[in-house]
Amino acid sequence: MSEEVNKQAVFKKRMSYLGNGDQYFYKEPLHIIKGDDVWLFDEAGKKYLDVYNNVAHVGHCNSEVVDAIAQQAALLNTNTRYLHHNIVDLAEKIIESMPEGLNVCYFCCSGSEANDLALQIARNYTGQTGCLVTENAYHGNTTAVFQMSPEDCSETQRESWIATIPGPEAYPEHEEQYIQNTTAQVKILKSHGHSLAAFIADNIFSSEGIYLPKKEYLATLYALVKELGGLTIADEVQSGFGRTGDFMWGFEHSEVVPDIVTLGKPMGNGHPISAVITTREIADSFNHDYGYFNTFGGNPVACAAGLAVMQCIQDKGLVEHAKIVGNYFQKELSRAIGSSEVIKDIRGSGLFIGVEMKDKATTTLTVERLMNNGILVGQTGPQNNVIKLRPPMTFQIEHVDLVVQQLEKIHLSL
Repeated sequence: MSEEVNKQAVFKKRMSYLGNGDQYFYKEPLHIIKGDDVWLFDEAGKKYLDVYNNVAHVGHCNSEVVDAIAQQAALLNTNTRYLHHNIVDLAEKIIESMPEGLNVCYFCCSGSEANDLALQIARNYTGQTGCLVTENAYHGNTTAVFQMSPEDCSETQRESWIATIPGPEAYPEHEEQYIQNTTAQVKILKSHGHSLAAFIADNIFSSEGIYLPKKEYLATLYALVKELGGLTIADEVQSGFGRTGDFMWGFEHSEVVPDIVTLGKPMGNGHPISAVITTREIADSFNHDYGYFNTFGGNPVACAAGLAVMQCIQDKGLVEHAKIVGNYFQKELSRAIGSSEVIKDIRGSGLFIGVEMKDKATTTLTVERLMNNGILVGQTGPQNNVIKLRPPMTFQIEHVDLVVQQLEKIHLSL
């Protein structure tokens, strides 16, 4: 069977058997069969520089992570009703990286599960049910978390316990206006019988168009939520594990401490694992009334992957690396295309950068041309006009140069 026939056979089966088979990147779906660090390879052997897949946090098929998974899988994999050192060792390492007071971990399998559990915990502790999210947020796809994801959940689908507020791009110089607008949304929640249980935010505001907010933005909201008796949830699925540079966690840029932190995707370098971290007081309240068990959450193999990722971040200095390479990336993008009339803004932090373009059509065209030239990027924002640059943390200066060169060539023809 030729490579092209094989690709078409896979595509045909996908469309026949998968409920979401028609969802894929790019107009012509890629048939990816191999990964190596920052590179992906298709069935014909063509390689693509991956500037999008943050799940492979320390590089595709990272040998340390692969070895840790294989060795533990060959020894034991079972649930957390038994004692095992991997889960407590990983919990200890995560807690050591958190601000003081965030000292209890629950383990799940996905970011969606983690955010769902975080909402359950917040509702139990506060005795309230309402939730604040930003206007184009995405937090996952369980029944509850879908409601917390306006990017996918339209206003007509939204239930009365959800209220939306503008993201950091709309935060004014004088915070009073923002507080008034947020308070008005909370009053609407209360009119529907839902006092505020939680405010949740992805701390690089990816779906809002990629923003590292002013320090005042989260500080203002956290103070307001506390005043209203709610809890704050930091969704670190995308901004965590050093991706934004300078700090291990995205919320640290704002000098705030959330009540609950959720982790996901990059935690196991693609192996299914996620976590919820909170205070002992909040955890004890939840455990008294409910408790939590997840058959696969925190299993020995998943935690072996998580431990290997944490070790890799430390050994390779990837937090500082993200800062250095990310700063160079933004500087080179500004030099090469910053003055182009199709570019509205270049922003972000560390190895999470957004290039806002004049419209969706121009952005889509650029993304497709980059793919054809062996560069994989994403697309995001309320208008879908922001190129998302979010590579594995092992991305190097020479990889930045390849991306910038291709973008420069493409923009000469736009």
